[in-house]
Amino acid sequence: MKISTNWLKDFVELAPPVTRIADRLTLAGLEVKKCETLKTPADTVFEIEITSNRPDWLSHAGVAREIAAVENLSLKAPVLDQEKSRMPPKGWDVKIKDVEGCPYYTGVLIEGITVQKTPDFIVDRLLACGIRSINLIVDITNYVLFETGQPLHAFDADLIRGSEIQIRKAKQGEKFLAINAVEITLKPDDLVIGDAEHAVALAGVMGGKITEISDRTRNVFLESAFFHPGRVRKSSRQHQLASDSSYRFERRVDPEGVDTGLRRALWLIQKYGQPRTISAVIKAGEKPQLEVKTVHLRTEEVKLILGVEIKPSQIISILTRLGLDAKPHSEGNLKVGIPSFRPDLTRPVDLVEEIARIYGYENIPETLPAQEPLSVGESPRLVLERATRHLLSGAGHCETVTFSLVSDEGLDPEMDLKHAVQIVNPLHHGLHWMRPTFVTGLLGVIQKNINAGAESIPLFEIANVYSMPDIHKHPVEERICALALYGNKSSQTWLDPVRPVSFYDLKGAVESVLQAAGCAEVCVAKSVRSFLMPETTEELRVWQTPVAFLGQVTPKVAQAWGIKEPVYYAEISLDKLLAHIQTVRTFKEWTRYPAIERDLSLVVKEAVKGGSLMTEIRSMGQGLIQTVELFDLFRGKRVPAGCKNLAFRIIYQSAERTLVSDEVQVLHDKIAQTLVDKYQASFQA
Repeated sequence: MKISTNWLKDFVELAPPVTRIADRLTLAGLEVKKCETLKTPADTVFEIEITSNRPDWLSHAGVAREIAAVENLSLKAPVLDQEKSRMPPKGWDVKIKDVEGCPYYTGVLIEGITVQKTPDFIVDRLLACGIRSINLIVDITNYVLFETGQPLHAFDADLIRGSEIQIRKAKQGEKFLAINAVEITLKPDDLVIGDAEHAVALAGVMGGKITEISDRTRNVFLESAFFHPGRVRKSSRQHQLASDSSYRFERRVDPEGVDTGLRRALWLIQKYGQPRTISAVIKAGEKPQLEVKTVHLRTEEVKLILGVEIKPSQIISILTRLGLDAKPHSEGNLKVGIPSFRPDLTRPVDLVEEIARIYGYENIPETLPAQEPLSVGESPRLVLERATRHLLSGAGHCETVTFSLVSDEGLDPEMDLKHAVQIVNPLHHGLHWMRPTFVTGLLGVIQKNINAGAESIPLFEIANVYSMPDIHKHPVEERICALALYGNKSSQTWLDPVRPVSFYDLKGAVESVLQAAGCAEVCVAKSVRSFLMPETTEELRVWQTPVAFLGQVTPKVAQAWGIKEPVYYAEISLDKLLAHIQTVRTFKEWTRYPAIERDLSLVVKEAVKGGSLMTEIRSMGQGLIQTVELFDLFRGKRVPAGCKNLAFRIIYQSAERTLVSDEVQVLHDKIAQTLVDKYQASFQA
C-alpha cells in the first residue's frame, strides 16, 4: 500500500527527513519497503507492507496514529460533517435481510450536486497512491477510503428502482453486471445490495454497472456499512473479483469507522460538490462489538516478558498514544480499554508486544538465557520416511509428487468425501478437495506414463492426506506412503521372465516396509474401499491397529483415466506405523539344535485369507515354530469351484533341545485338525 507524506501531514507533524520516519516505522513493525520521491506534485510516498492482523494500518489516519505513537506526537482528527436538523429522505428505506452478513448499514441521499470538478489536492493525493481521478463523487469515496480506511459506495439515485435498499442473499441463478463490465452468476450465499428489481452491488466487493456514477449524475445515494469479513472474502474469491474495498472488508473494518467515514465524505461533498440538499442518515442494524473490550495488565508481567523494567507511567503513555484507554486499576495493575479498531488485542501478552514495539526493540538489552545445550536427535518420523524411500527405491519403485488438490472424479461422496476437506479454489474450479487419498493422483501419473509408452510403472509417494472427522475442529493431516503397480514386472535375468504384476507383488512391497520398521507380527483383515475391488481388498494390522490397506483398483475407476489393465494400489499410514516400530532390536542367539520341516496342504474357501491361516498356525506353535511360509497356491482340476489349495512349509525348532520327530508330528497333526475345525479346511487326496 502507498502512503503520501503530504497527506500524513494533515494528521501529524513530520520532522524531516522523512526517511528517518520510515526507519522508525519499520523498527516498530510497520515495514516501509520503499520511499519514492515524486516531483509533480512534490511528495514522498511510503510503500508499506501490512500484516493481515492490522487492518487499522490500511489508511493514512491509521499510519499517522502509528507515527504519533512512535514519535510521541499529538494526533489531529479529520474534519467531519456536523449533522444538523436534516430531514429523512422521503420514501426511502433500508432493510437488512441478512444480519449475519451485514450487521450495520447506513445511507444518505444527496440531491442536486452542482459542481463536478475534483479539487487538485484530492487528484494529486489519489494519484500518489496509484488511483486515477474519475469524477468528484467517486474520487471522494476513494479519498475517504485511503484516508480513514472505511470503504464507501455511491449509487446514482435516479437509477435505483424503487426507494428501498435491501441487503440480502443473492437469489439462485441471479445475474450481476459489475462495474468492470463482467457479468457473473451469483451464488445463494453471496451478500448483495439490491433495489426493487435486481442486485446493484456485490456487498463489500464491487458496485454494479447499472447504478454507476457518471458525469451526468446529480443525485447520489451514499452507503457506508460493516460487512462480515468471511462473506466478503468468499464472494471475492469464488467470483475472482477484487477491489480496494474488498481488501479492507476481508480484514475487518472498524465498526466505529462506518459513521466516521460517512461523515467525512459528507463534509467533502458539501464543500466541493455544493449539493442542493443532504438528507438525514438512514441507519439499520447495530454496530458489532468486540468480544474483549477490557484487558487487565500487570506491570510486573511486562518486565517478566521483555526482561527490561519500564515505568508504569511510561507504559500508560505508550498505550494511550496507540489509542488505548489505559488507567491504573490497583497496585501494579492497569485496566486497558480496547478500541474498536484493534480487535487483535485480546490478551495481556498482546499489550506487552505493543509496548515493546513502541518502546523500541533496540532499547531492550540482549541477554542469552543460562541453559545447558540440549542434544536434539533426528525426528523418528523422518528416519522412518527416509528408510521407506530407500527400501522402495531399491526395489525398483519410482517416487512421484502429485498435487494436494483433487477433483471428485473417481471418489465416492459417502465413503471418500464425507469427511474430506473442501476449499474454494478460484484458480481451478474443478480442484476443490484436499486429497483424502492418493489413488486419483497416482492414476493420473500412470495414465501419463502409459501415453509415453511405459510398460512397467511401479510408483510410490510419501505425503499428507487430509480429513475433517469433526466439522467443529480443525482438519487433520496424516502422513501416508502410497504405492501403485501397473503393467509388467521387469525381468532381472534370463531366468526371471517378464510377467504381469500381481496383487502379491504389491502385498510383498507393503509387508517389506512393515518388516523393515520392525513389525514382525502382522494380522490380515477384510476392508472396504470404494475404489478397490472388494474381493481383493485387505487391511494389515499391527497389534489390532490398522496401518495399511491394499487391493486392486476397480475397472470402473481405472477406466475413468483410460487404463485398461489392472492397477494395484496400497496406502501405509506412517503416523500409525511410527507408534509400533522397534527402534532398538535385540539380538537373538542362533539356535544350536537342528530344525524339523513339515508341509501342510489345505483346501479352503476363497474367502479364507492365507494370512489368517499363518497367524493361526503361529499361535498354536507352543514356541516351537520358527517360520511359516506359504509356498504354493493352486486352483482348478480336483480343487472344487470356489475353493483354493494352499500349501504351507512349517519349520519347527527349539532353542533348548533337539526335537523328536514323533513330538513334532503330534503338534503338526493338532494344528491341522484345528484348521479343519475352525476354517472348514480339507486335505486334498
